[in-house]
Amino acid sequence: MQHFKLAVVLFVSICLPGLANAALISASYQVNLNDSDPGLVVDSADVASNPFSFTLNEGDSTTFKLFKIWTDESAVNGDDQAAKPISVDFNFTSPALVSGSTNGNTVGKKWIGGLFQGGYLSWGAPLQLVFGALGDGLLEVSLSDTKFNKGAFGINDGEKYGAKVKATITLVREASQVPEPGTLGLLAAGLLGFGLRARRRVAS
Repeated sequence: MQHFKLAVVLFVSICLPGLANAALISASYQVNLNDSDPGLVVDSADVASNPFSFTLNEGDSTTFKLFKIWTDESAVNGDDQAAKPISVDFNFTSPALVSGSTNGNTVGKKWIGGLFQGGYLSWGAPLQLVFGALGDGLLEVSLSDTKFNKGAFGINDGEKYGAKVKATITLVREASQVPEPGTLGLLAAGLLGFGLRARRRVAS
């Protein structure tokens, strides 16, 4: 009976995900933004490695500087106050081949009657990516809102006055590890053998 219990524990440990194991997170990214009139013309430069990689445990997250955004315009004019789309495309190669985009807007802003001017970047809902053979793994990516090139009586233009956008990536849930058919077959045969042995001992 002790051998049978040991086999059951082994079977469960292989079928259930290893919660203590760190998962490799690796992805490339691309920033898409408004680089011509009309609207506030903006530019960007990667700050994080592209692709980036790190490890996470289930339930943990990490925050890092992803890219820098700025404008070379010197003042917020009428057309600059119209919101323009910005997005970041993520292509994950680990823990699975999944991809998606975070979406937001850039807009030229005037504060206190135009005394202060600059750009403002805001994002929508976090990107959620489902992965794994059973579709039960979940990654979440969120980006930080920010003001950039803020100046008095105009915009402090140029990359020097830009802002860095931070990314927070959370491994909400690790995917279940599905045993290979061969492994399941061997375990089933082992369990059956232990069961028959236990029955013979009881019968004798």
